[in-house]
Amino acid sequence: MQSIPSFDNKYLKIVKTLAVSFGVTYIPVFIVRQLLCYVYFSYKGFLFEDPKKPSLKTKIWGIFRKFLSFVSPPQLESCDRLLPRMPVPKLEDTVEKYLQSIEHTMNKDEYNIVKEQAEQFLKEEGPRIQRYTKLYSLLVDNYVTPFWVKYAYLYGRSPLLINSSVGHGDLFEDAPATWAYRAAHIVYIEYMSHLAIDKQQYKPLGEGLVCSRHYQNMYAVTRIPGEEIDYRDDYGISKYVIVAFEGRLYRIDMCDENNMLYSIDDLSKIFYELLNRGLTPIEDARGKIPALTHDKRDQWARNRKKFFLENETNKKALAEIEAAVIFISLDKEDYGHDSQKPEKLSHFLLNMLTGDGTNRWVDKSLNYVISQNARAGGTTEHSIADGAEFDHILENFVFLDTEYLEYPPIEEQKQIEKIDESDKNKLKLSRELEFDVNDEMASEIDRCYEAHLKQKDDLDLASLIFTEFGKGLIKKCGVSPDAFIQMAIQLANYRDQGKFVLTYEPASVRFFRDSRTETLRTVSQYSVNFVYAMFNENATVRN
Repeated sequence: MQSIPSFDNKYLKIVKTLAVSFGVTYIPVFIVRQLLCYVYFSYKGFLFEDPKKPSLKTKIWGIFRKFLSFVSPPQLESCDRLLPRMPVPKLEDTVEKYLQSIEHTMNKDEYNIVKEQAEQFLKEEGPRIQRYTKLYSLLVDNYVTPFWVKYAYLYGRSPLLINSSVGHGDLFEDAPATWAYRAAHIVYIEYMSHLAIDKQQYKPLGEGLVCSRHYQNMYAVTRIPGEEIDYRDDYGISKYVIVAFEGRLYRIDMCDENNMLYSIDDLSKIFYELLNRGLTPIEDARGKIPALTHDKRDQWARNRKKFFLENETNKKALAEIEAAVIFISLDKEDYGHDSQKPEKLSHFLLNMLTGDGTNRWVDKSLNYVISQNARAGGTTEHSIADGAEFDHILENFVFLDTEYLEYPPIEEQKQIEKIDESDKNKLKLSRELEFDVNDEMASEIDRCYEAHLKQKDDLDLASLIFTEFGKGLIKKCGVSPDAFIQMAIQLANYRDQGKFVLTYEPASVRFFRDSRTETLRTVSQYSVNFVYAMFNENATVRN
């Protein structure tokens, strides 16, 4: 019979020492992290109080917040793992709120059918699904986000432009810049933003109280099409941008031979040289290659494989495009805003949302458009993040563009951007990407281009800058500006259509770990009562 091995005191001392060391170091850290997560980061009482009259609990929490921010200022994502997990609501509450949200959007018979189905769901598969959801929520950072990204975005087979991607524009005023200098300003700021996010130097919103995980998707990220589902590729730190101009695609490096970032003045010379090469614009299919990305996702996946991955020349160009920081289009058009011609603003924002069928690489996380009168805007691919991240990036861009990095006078810009032979030897000038376009590929390019123009023509977009009053006046009335706008939409829709329809607006849930948005159902008994009261001549102000 084999004897049980014995351990002498030497080994027992080592084990005890390791156990004590582990307990002394890890357990306090674990306790502190749990307290931060479930006490400090979970407290939301301040959201429901008058900022001028906070409760004692909120005052104590605020002092602790100031202390933490002073002792250890949060970096961009440093607090993300400390945020609480999104809780799973009670099944009965979810079903009840769902029924309330649809009650006024259908007739009584239709509602009774759905209500009966909901009651059946509560008795049968509902409890089982609820248990699975609770278990799953304990195993992942966020039980909603993976499904939301996968099924709301990546599984979508429709073209991204118009249907999914987000359009954006700069300030409604002309920039004091030449075309080349404005382009240099934009790529410089965006590249600095790219580096700041990578180094965690981007100042987080709410001093770490909200999730910042999705900022990493903003730059050098491409949505790769698949026949059934897309996926995203993150290329890390990229050192160049891709520029579309007059039917050609170019690579512009952001750093010199010594890996030093070019200055705005140097970049303006590079853009000036590109804009003044005097090449004949390409009018045929070879000048519309980006149109292929405007197609349905499954068809674009097949074309990408056939025309790019199976062709060495095109494969190399595709790899450069997809790994770029951003995609930029230099448009020979004057965009802007004229209070006497509101259609001019509508035209600008329509083109920022849709493009012209050739000036977006739709898969890229960020597309920028810079017009010849120095206006800027573009398109953002939506699977990467939501409005909160987009707004933060653009707000920082506007601040840097208008306040921090001032433009020299126009005449001085014109002198700066002029390029001589010594500059050409010192700078890495833009390099045109090469493509091999056969007849079959040209035919597909033309088809995608025409299909996109047809979709664009079917889109109605009207824009208006409203200046009579803003959120300040609404707040003085004791009303949420967001609620004011939502009720205005409900009233206008009912006045036009004579009925209520399913409506939702994105609601941020970024107080939770790895969170994005939830759907806030606007139609409720309260909104319905408000609309009816507005049509009732006998209704009082209280009604």
